[in-house]
Amino acid sequence: MHRLLILPLLLAALSAHADGNPSRGDASAIALGGQVYQANCARCHGEQASQPSAEAPDLRRLNSFCQQLKSTALQARCLQDVDGYFMMAVNSGKVRAGIIYMPPWRDVLTTQEIWAVRSFIETRPLAAPRLNTSVDTEHQQHPQH
Repeated sequence: MHRLLILPLLLAALSAHADGNPSRGDASAIALGGQVYQANCARCHGEQASQPSAEAPDLRRLNSFCQQLKSTALQARCLQDVDGYFMMAVNSGKVRAGIIYMPPWRDVLTTQEIWAVRSFIETRPLAAPRLNTSVDTEHQQHPQH
């Protein structure tokens, strides 16, 4: 029964942001996003969204698939999808198997602040992809026989 209730809410959340980030490229939004990011996101995602640990994803890579698309129309649609995912993830948090990986921010950040953070992240320079996670490292240190 709960699954039947979640799907319409998920679809509503994604469609509510179908037009994408209205703050993209806006200098004042990027500045606000930097302030909000440093105050709320940097402790897990790094000061420049640089993924200080494998558990916190490299937010600078959110658009990487979209940027590989040749069609500008497909790129725009892809960015809208990523924008919707970002808004939903920040609002609802990230929970897997009952473990909270990121708390929900819906009662802390406004929609404007979330879009501003997204705009700030998009201005951060990319780095080489991280190939190993902490699980990989643990497995290398303690291999099973």
